[in-house]
Parts: sequence; C-alpha cells; structure tokens
Amino acid sequence: MASPGTPRVPDVITDRTTGRRISLLDTKAANARASWLLFLAMIVLLGGVGYLLALAFDASGAIWFVGIAVAVAVIQSFVAWRYGDRMVLASTGARRATREEHRYLVNVSEAVSIGAGVPMPRTFVIDDPAPNAFATGRDPEHASIAVTTGLLDLLGREELEGVIAHEMAHVRNYDIRFMSLLAATVGALMILRDLVWRWMFFGRRRSGGGGKGQALVGVALLVVLIVAPILATLLRFAVSRRREYLADATGAYITRNPEGLARALEKLRDYSGTPLKVSNGVRHLFIANPAARASAVGLLSTHPPISERIDRLRRM
Repeated sequence: MASPGTPRVPDVITDRTTGRRISLLDTKAANARASWLLFLAMIVLLGGVGYLLALAFDASGAIWFVGIAVAVAVIQSFVAWRYGDRMVLASTGARRATREEHRYLVNVSEAVSIGAGVPMPRTFVIDDPAPNAFATGRDPEHASIAVTTGLLDLLGREELEGVIAHEMAHVRNYDIRFMSLLAATVGALMILRDLVWRWMFFGRRRSGGGGKGQALVGVALLVVLIVAPILATLLRFAVSRRREYLADATGAYITRNPEGLARALEKLRDYSGTPLKVSNGVRHLFIANPAARASAVGLLSTHPPISERIDRLRRM
C-alpha cells in the first residue's frame, strides 16, 4: 500500500482492456444525478400506478390513490437514503470493529482511506468463515465497510488492502447511494404489487366487480406491476455488474497494486466452504456473490465473472 504521502487516486483513469478513459469525477457526478432522477422517476411511476388503481377500483378517489402511491415512493426513498445502511448491516449480523480487537483491519482501512481521498468509513465485522466484504451508506461522510472474519483470516495485507480499496471506490464514486435508491424502487413496486393483488381478489369481490373498462384497466395495471419489478431487478443487476468493474479499476489505482486485488479475488473464487447466508436483497452489495455456485453469468447475475475481473486487473 502506498504511504500517506503518496498522491491520491487520479481523477481520470484508463481502462487498458478497452482503451477507454474514465473520469471518476464525472462518474461521481453522474451517480449523484442518477440518484435524484431515480427518486423523481419513482414518484412519477408510482403516482401513475396510483392513478391506474383509481381507474380500476374507484375513479372518484383518484387523489387518494395517487397520494398513497407517492407517499410510498417518498417514504421508501427516505428510509433507503437515511437508514438503508443500518438495515443492511443489521441484516448481515455485522458488528462494529474496534481498534482493540481488530487493529489490523482498522489500520488498513485508515491507510486506504487516505489514498482514496475519502473520510475514514465506519468498519464492521461479520462473524462468518466465508470470505466477503461490502460497502454501504449514503455518501462518503456516512459510509460503512463490513468484512467477514473469514476474509481477515484468508487474505494477506496487500490482498486485504485491495478489497478495502475496492469498497472505498464504491464509496468514493457514490455507488452506495445509487444502489440503495435502486433497491428502494424495486421494494416500492413490490409493495404496490402486493396491494393490487389483495384489492383485485378481495376488494373487487366484495364490491361485486366492475365494468369491462375497469376490468381491462385492472389487468393492465397488474401486468405493469408484474413486469416493472422484474425490469427494475434486471436493471439493478446490470448496474451492479458494470460498477464492479469500475470499482476494481479504481481500487487498483488507490493502492497502486492491481495484483493485490487480483490475488484476493482468486482466493474468493477458489473458496469452497459454506457460503455466506444473506438475503437476496443485499447480495449485489458484496465484492463477490455470496450465493453458492456464484460463477453463473447472465441477466440474473449480480456480479461479472471473477475470472474476467482478475484478467482485467492483471492487464492494468
């Protein structure tokens, strides 16, 4: 790892695999803009769903349906922005790392944060033998990094620096905020879908149904609420895969040592013990997919192939 006097990671890096120059400042600004656009898009989308609900069930109460849908969007976004990191950390069983018990981890994190040019994030430990790590939070000033005890036992110092730098890259690039809001969008759509199911099978039954027009609107609404979460989930996975490549490249520039992260990824790839058990909703946050047989690639993959990531790092 570079000493504290080493220049910080450059604002423009070159992907030597594709020859494309990447501006990290532009990436950070784009993530900030995308977060706000996603928030506004969720309000518009859920407001439209609320209006369709009114047409399907009670046109006279359109303002209430739209209001409830928009309220769901705002509340989901606020909770994801303000408390998403706490919920993720709690769901994974992470506990705060202390200098007395985890001096090695804290020292490495401090050194890497200097190279990354971000405030020292809160560090957490997950008591699990499966090696893995993730970052969460809403911005660099309110970020957290969690690693498993298995990762600390498995990796050498340069390898651990590579993993921490990868997670610092997610913090520096504001990936953590965007991914939290994207997950909130999926969650809000799921909530409305469940409400529609209940209204269609119970509310309409009690009211004796409705006209043909209302039935068609109800079917269209149901299709939207089934397709939209699927598309949003696929988008979340695609965005997650793309950002893993960028975080690898940025992390390698932070440490000036691509080989450290490459060796760490090799060890994560070759780990054959019991996988880390976490919910589907947080798997995309980890540096490697915690699920068993996570080497599968495709639309439903949360991560790019580890072998491809290693190859890109070694060509840097």
